[in-house]
Amino acid sequence: MQLRINPNVARLVCSNSGKEVPARGFASPVGLCPCCPSPGKPVVVEYALDQVRAELASAPLGGRDGRGIWRFAPLLPVLDVPEEYAADVGGTPVVRHRRLSADLGVEVLLKNEGTNPSGSFKDRGLAVAAALGRACGARRFCLPTQGNAGVAACLFSARLGMPGCLVYMPESYRGCVYHRACEFFGGEVRFVGANIAAAGRAMREDLAGELASGAAVDMSTFFEPGRLEGKKTMGLEIASDLGAGALPDVIIYPTGGGTGLVGIWKAFEELSGLGILDAARTGLPRMVAVQSANCAPVVEAFEKGLADVAPVTSRGTVADGLDVPGAIMGHGILRVLRASGGAAVAVSDAAIEAAFARYGALGVNAGLESATTLAALEALLAVGDVRSGERVLLLNTGTHLIPLAKPQPSKG
Repeated sequence: MQLRINPNVARLVCSNSGKEVPARGFASPVGLCPCCPSPGKPVVVEYALDQVRAELASAPLGGRDGRGIWRFAPLLPVLDVPEEYAADVGGTPVVRHRRLSADLGVEVLLKNEGTNPSGSFKDRGLAVAAALGRACGARRFCLPTQGNAGVAACLFSARLGMPGCLVYMPESYRGCVYHRACEFFGGEVRFVGANIAAAGRAMREDLAGELASGAAVDMSTFFEPGRLEGKKTMGLEIASDLGAGALPDVIIYPTGGGTGLVGIWKAFEELSGLGILDAARTGLPRMVAVQSANCAPVVEAFEKGLADVAPVTSRGTVADGLDVPGAIMGHGILRVLRASGGAAVAVSDAAIEAAFARYGALGVNAGLESATTLAALEALLAVGDVRSGERVLLLNTGTHLIPLAKPQPSKG
């Protein structure tokens, strides 16, 4: 598989300082920036929008040859990806839910990501991250996980024909559905520590030499720029499906590491730069981050008016993907919330489980993380932060099958 860097890529920049990060010809994988204190801050890809605009003169964005997320190839960092690699990634429609709309007094739009090949939106980010890493010479991928990201990383390592992804999980995840799925896709799973932070520290100690040489690439959230580029395809699809003049008033996003929230906004900014969206005339959606009340570092930082997110101590949550006590891109998440006029809201585990049950009763394919979006909408309506008649898109990130596969506590 001969992959190449998109010539539309103009430069790499630090998300925090705005300084340019040397690409060095993309001869080695791109990690965190060298300009901020260790371990660095996330690096962001910027495109030559004039070149993209000229390319789009022959075919509109999203209307090009190919299926899946690479129909947006002019705004992705790596090209020449074969159809079998990612044609089944993305392409999830935005659907108006009539019953929820009637019940809640707003127009409820659902974007359900559970139809991606490994069952979640993680496939978007990991598909691009793995392809970009391979194009830059990566020989193996690794990451800590307590959920779907590890499964997606293993799946795309397998599709690239690379050695199985090295996955570090907390000890308590031994034998869980994520563990079994990673191994199904050829991953090598190691168990360390009580949580994802401890697993990540152990991974970086164990693999220090390989990570330093670029032989192994750390695919953790925001530790390389490809995951953000893949996640932004959700924003590109929303704009493509709904049209420039019919974007939602509000987008509610379940926020752990926040890659998708930052990515959707990045897509809107790039589309505005291309003249496809006219933010001055039609406005852009208010972005809302929702977290579990048991682990809500973004909500806490937003409410305090901070410029970055400080780690918190998680009390555990039923929504595995939201059990993220820190956020290396916290500064970027907060920037998006404030730039969009949005909000951050925490919901209880009881509210999450009630929303999950409501989704089930309505036949909506959505997991516990996704259920937070419905719980958040109800909370925002109660305080008037979402108004009657507004259009609200709930970004539902994964399938209902994962939580249903977990062992349930005995009732006897």
